[in-house]
Amino acid sequence: MHALRISLLGTPLVEVEGSPLRVDTRKATAMLAHLAVTGHPVSREVVAALLWPEFDIDRSRSALRRTLSTLRTALDGRWLTADRSSIAIDLDDAWFDLAEFRRTAADPAATAEALAAAVDMHRGDLLEGFAVRDSAAFDDWQQLAAEGIRRERASALDRLGDALAAAGRNDDAVARAEQRLALDPLHEPAHRRLIERYAASGRRGDAMSQYRECVRVLDRELGVRPLAETTELYHAVNEGRRPAVAEIPPAVTAAAQPLVGRDVPWRLLSDLHAGISADGRMAVIEGESGVGKTRLAEELLGALQAQGATVVSARPSPGEHDLAYGVVAQLLRTAVERLGDGLPGHCAGEAARLLPELGPPPPASLDDPGARLRFLEAVGQLIALACDGRVAGVVFVDDLHWCDPASLDALGYLARRLPGRRLLLIATRRTDEPDPDHACARLAQAGERIALGRLTRSDVAELAGSHGLGPVEAEALYSESEGLPLFLAELLAPDRPPDTAPAGVREAVEARLDAVSETGAQVLSAAAVIGRTFDVDTVRAASGRSGEEVVAALEELCARGIIVERDAAYDFGHERVRAAVDERSGLARRRLLNGRVAEALTLRHGDPALTARHLELAGRADEAAAAYAAAGDRARSLAAHAEALTHYRSALALGHPQPSQLHEAIGDIHTLRGEYAAALAAYDAAAAHSGPERLAAIEHKLGSVHERRGEWELAERHLQEALALGGPPARVQADRGLVAWRRGDAGALGLCDEALRLAEAEGDDEAAARAHNILGVLGAGGGHFERSLELSERLADPSIRIAALNNLARARAGEGDLEHAAELVREALGLVAAQGDRHREAALRNNLADTLHRAGRDDEAMEELKRAVAIFAEVGGHEDEPQPGVWRLVEW
Repeated sequence: MHALRISLLGTPLVEVEGSPLRVDTRKATAMLAHLAVTGHPVSREVVAALLWPEFDIDRSRSALRRTLSTLRTALDGRWLTADRSSIAIDLDDAWFDLAEFRRTAADPAATAEALAAAVDMHRGDLLEGFAVRDSAAFDDWQQLAAEGIRRERASALDRLGDALAAAGRNDDAVARAEQRLALDPLHEPAHRRLIERYAASGRRGDAMSQYRECVRVLDRELGVRPLAETTELYHAVNEGRRPAVAEIPPAVTAAAQPLVGRDVPWRLLSDLHAGISADGRMAVIEGESGVGKTRLAEELLGALQAQGATVVSARPSPGEHDLAYGVVAQLLRTAVERLGDGLPGHCAGEAARLLPELGPPPPASLDDPGARLRFLEAVGQLIALACDGRVAGVVFVDDLHWCDPASLDALGYLARRLPGRRLLLIATRRTDEPDPDHACARLAQAGERIALGRLTRSDVAELAGSHGLGPVEAEALYSESEGLPLFLAELLAPDRPPDTAPAGVREAVEARLDAVSETGAQVLSAAAVIGRTFDVDTVRAASGRSGEEVVAALEELCARGIIVERDAAYDFGHERVRAAVDERSGLARRRLLNGRVAEALTLRHGDPALTARHLELAGRADEAAAAYAAAGDRARSLAAHAEALTHYRSALALGHPQPSQLHEAIGDIHTLRGEYAAALAAYDAAAAHSGPERLAAIEHKLGSVHERRGEWELAERHLQEALALGGPPARVQADRGLVAWRRGDAGALGLCDEALRLAEAEGDDEAAARAHNILGVLGAGGGHFERSLELSERLADPSIRIAALNNLARARAGEGDLEHAAELVREALGLVAAQGDRHREAALRNNLADTLHRAGRDDEAMEELKRAVAIFAEVGGHEDEPQPGVWRLVEW
């Protein structure tokens, strides 16, 4: 007998000394289950985030301590170990059903009886019927863990069925095959096993019915017909003969084409890398689609790796342009894998913003003071550490034109900080791809730009000669391809019949796809839906094929040169090949596959923007709208405002049930970006869709936008309306005081005094900080700016602190303390840069220019003034008439 028995395969049962575990909270059971299944120490932060995601850090830690104490008491102080950083459970002298099952399943010599006992330990799925309230994170973990355990049980059932069949126990083998298929009705090999077992038991009718069930399930769920070998098995059973074993055709090896006509750019890139001693460099390879940018870069990377260089790479896809920091996440994931145990703790927390597997991210959003700068610096540091070695490392980003805006900003940050880092940053960029904001072009200007042109007639002749082709064939190749390497690669594919003239490029691609096996074609169509780059787990979930089938198909596709293996993922050789595969699937099948990809991404905590896109393509509009809204919230928390706007608008277009909240969020973002006409339109739309409980807040925001534009009368009307609708009097009155002061109204001081009185009576720190700040602007004396700063330290929103720093700086400058004034403005600039408020950044730079000019630092002052003027000119852009009021923002 074991003093502790844990049964989690089904409804959880935990016994201590023969009696049920007695705890007064389900989260204690959830904690025990997570520790037991995980099998190693887990950090306190991870457990707290898993079980109390709705709490702040202090509350979640407090709840963790209480639950840990409850669990330790229920376990009589045994088995559970905890220190200041982690928690673990020692099960060496306990009985745990999952551990017992895995021990038997891992034994290659296990008997049929032992395997039967092991699989029968599964009374159901992991923690079946068990849930934790208000913890979606635990639900997600439980679902993911249950899926993995279900696959382990399926594998054990396959072994058990084979052992029973080999022993002639056909009825028992049938029962186990039925159990196996019930775990995954889409697993075609399980259908075949069950058909075989029925036939061996003399149940021919059941075998025929099972084949028809297989046809129905695959058509309904995957939109495909059974594989040829399944159909052959059906015919063999129907005819009373043994099925023929299909011969697998030998894989065709795609010989790499020689790299011709690229001597000059190769030498330029090699020299750049060789010249790096202390400071890094950047190069962007530019050219039209299919001109060989990626091929040149990959050949160079291979050569540099052979010299000892470490490479960290990322490849965006055309459908991922709105995936905030998607490219940075790829780079970080590779860097984290390379560093392993050498991952610095402070960087790991920042990386967790994009990589959930690293644990809970820092609580502050990237809009918070300094958070974005800390995040970007951590990204740069992790990538640099991962590339540190005997020779300079390389960061490679393919297809820069498909990068999301947030990643482009991060890459720009890294490019500006290459001094002191032994890195060569290489990117490829299509010049025939739209670049509406010139973001790619601006990044390219930060480094060496290497233009890649088409191959010349002599280059093509050299390439044709390497394939044993003569001048006539070479001229035909040049005419058909026009010197574009992508087309040449297709025309010279190794599976082209010998002694034949080159076919058209599309025909060459189609011929290569036609040669793919049926399983390979199904896996390939699922991969094309996922995107240019895909991983094994997602393509397996989307295709519905078994792991073995997917791996075999990927090996075939790699051998045929249709996809290439890159680290732990796979990639189509070119986007045009992926598009050609996608076009082959009908609309119904693409919708079905997109839905399965979305489900797989949801289960694996994929980016909600990517999940939303697949849900939309699957025709599941309601779910897509919710996912787009979540993607907008996530992008906004990462200060990726452009992406957030795109996601919120997509959610609205798909009929999100809460349009008011989305319009209000859009208005908030436009306000920060200085796009005031768009902000007013968004807030008006929010008000139109809103219930009475939100109208006061929206009216308040409308007033604030008009105040920024210098439209004092309109601002006052909206603020009065906010007050009449029940808005917080202290906050509204404080803002009315500022507007009254702008209008020259003598009642401004009285409004601010009233606001401060109300704020202090209500204990509203935000309103009090706002009132003190505006009283300081009104010249009320008494250290109001300092008090505003003190109160603003407690607030999550840095807006009031920025205003108080700016206004205190102006006061100090007026007193002649110019050095202190400049320091205060620079602190405010750091906060406003992280927040992204363009209008107030312009005001701060203008005020800093004045301060520097008075200090006699005219060159620095002129630089700040130029920046201020440029931003002021952008604020309120795209409006019918310029708004001169925006230039009057000095104090606020």
